[in-house]
Amino acid sequence: MTDLPRRIAFALVGYGRFGKHHANVLKHHPNAAVEAICETDHIALKQARVDFPDAKIYTEPINMLQEIKVDAVSVVSPEDTHARIVRAALNHGFHVFCEKPLATQLADAKELVSLAREQKLRLRVGYILRYEPRHRVLKQHISADKIGELARIRAKRDISRTWFETYGYRVHSAYETLIHDIDLVLWLSQQRCQTVSAWGGYLLGYEVPETLVIVLEMEKGTICTLESSWLAPSGAPANIFGWEDSSDAGKGVVDASLEVVGTKGSSFLKTYEPSLTINDAQGSYHPDLAFWPQIDGRTTGALREEIWDFIQELLGESYAQVDSLEDAIHVQEICEAAVESEKSGQKVYIS
Repeated sequence: MTDLPRRIAFALVGYGRFGKHHANVLKHHPNAAVEAICETDHIALKQARVDFPDAKIYTEPINMLQEIKVDAVSVVSPEDTHARIVRAALNHGFHVFCEKPLATQLADAKELVSLAREQKLRLRVGYILRYEPRHRVLKQHISADKIGELARIRAKRDISRTWFETYGYRVHSAYETLIHDIDLVLWLSQQRCQTVSAWGGYLLGYEVPETLVIVLEMEKGTICTLESSWLAPSGAPANIFGWEDSSDAGKGVVDASLEVVGTKGSSFLKTYEPSLTINDAQGSYHPDLAFWPQIDGRTTGALREEIWDFIQELLGESYAQVDSLEDAIHVQEICEAAVESEKSGQKVYIS
């Protein structure tokens, strides 16, 4: 019997709701361990101590990265902190899994990718849809030329206003919601974007738009229309991403879809399929069954596939190889162009 591969030691930056899912995935991998957690919220910090009594606990990420000895860092902190934390982690010799976006400035994203390559370290950006089975099957059909040349792609998502007022306002919607769809367009089409046009709505009075429409013209002629809004009422039946607290009913993605039309065929994907409905004292909602559902206390779904795939890469074993740092940079280019177009009212050309 051969020895099992060594255990990958992780530090986690962020122990909010999504950080807890990351930690849960790592906890249940046979070759991974959470050895340090950084969190600033005192309630989340208290829970981290309960959930991981053997982990070192920190309240400042840079201090943690200076002191710890781990193999990799998982960054699940607010978007505008990513670049600083990822840069510090790479400079200390750690591999990094960073939730999207890698940065909120294109120059920072380019610097981080260059740094990872110079240091010969693994850097992943969390574009979870690449690991969701239905999207993987659609990708296979496109790659096999069953849909033909892609004429157009349309993606839309309607999200609860409650979520926007809780965290969605922190960063421009191009970097928060539609960044997933921008990444999907690059992955599915295998094309670079040539022009970006964007329009935003500011009905709620925030500094960032709660409604955003982006039109991309791709190098081979595919037209992509991406739409998002954070206006769904909290009482609408929502997909709550498998969060265990049903008081979050109505605080999630209410509707989302992806349509692909080609010269040989087409596809329509209901991104958050409400195949299970729960009605209780808190309201009506559709628990997530695809992305990060919790089953018997374990986070499963596409998030587990994504993080476990990263671990397999670190272990030197076979992994999916669906991620691309080139795409990650191009996503940032498109996001930055979308913000510029939305603010200027002009089409932006990408060289």
